[in-house]
Amino acid sequence: MMDTGDRGTVRGCRMIRINQIKLPLSHRQEDLIYKAAGILRVAPDNILSWQIVRRSIDARKKPDIMFVYSVDVCVKAEKKVLSGCRSAQVQAVADTAYTFPAEGTEPLRHRPVIVGAGPAGLICGYLLAGHGYCPLILERGKCVEQRQADVERFWREGVLDTSSNVQFGEGGAGTFSDGKLNTLVKDRFGRNKEVLRILVEAGAPGEILYDAKPHIGTDILCRKHHTMGRRDQVRRAGDGSAAVGRGSCGCGNRAG
Repeated sequence: MMDTGDRGTVRGCRMIRINQIKLPLSHRQEDLIYKAAGILRVAPDNILSWQIVRRSIDARKKPDIMFVYSVDVCVKAEKKVLSGCRSAQVQAVADTAYTFPAEGTEPLRHRPVIVGAGPAGLICGYLLAGHGYCPLILERGKCVEQRQADVERFWREGVLDTSSNVQFGEGGAGTFSDGKLNTLVKDRFGRNKEVLRILVEAGAPGEILYDAKPHIGTDILCRKHHTMGRRDQVRRAGDGSAAVGRGSCGCGNRAG
């Protein structure tokens, strides 16, 4: 696995995005840094930090299959570098990190209720718990381990559990799909990126942060739902305040 780069920010440094960096499949990490430096016409040591934003594959000219990268870099004297670089591949960019909506001023009379422990429900519960709320996630199906056993039994024996199957249960319908994490929605607010970051935090491969067609197989996805869902990260995010099902909660509610 290739390192995704130094994602730390340097104070006062504006990020520069370099698009359409093409390298062979067998390239080394150093080749990417040197290629980026060459496009910017700076020495590699002038790159203070960098991160891969996007990686796709160009297979149009077989057998010369290439990786195509978009990379954000922070360099010394970035204004001078930008003014001196006339390549159409280069542009200044602003950070689009997700920001949780501002809290209200009135205390909540009841806990937030989330119907469904699919991708949207789990992410919503995770974020609410992480900001001090006490979400209650209601799901008609079973936890992902029991659900997986029910699904395998259906495929093997044709026995259908109407509440625990490919459609219903922790993780939602996508748990047993082919695992693609695609969306056609423009990510102007960094929400898609935040969801992928949470999945990586739960143990998903780091490549999903920048691959053009991010993918997690069902075998991995089931483990990530276990890590991210009812028992671990959602509860840790809210100091034990979140629950799935009909459990009670002993914490106070935030303003909403």
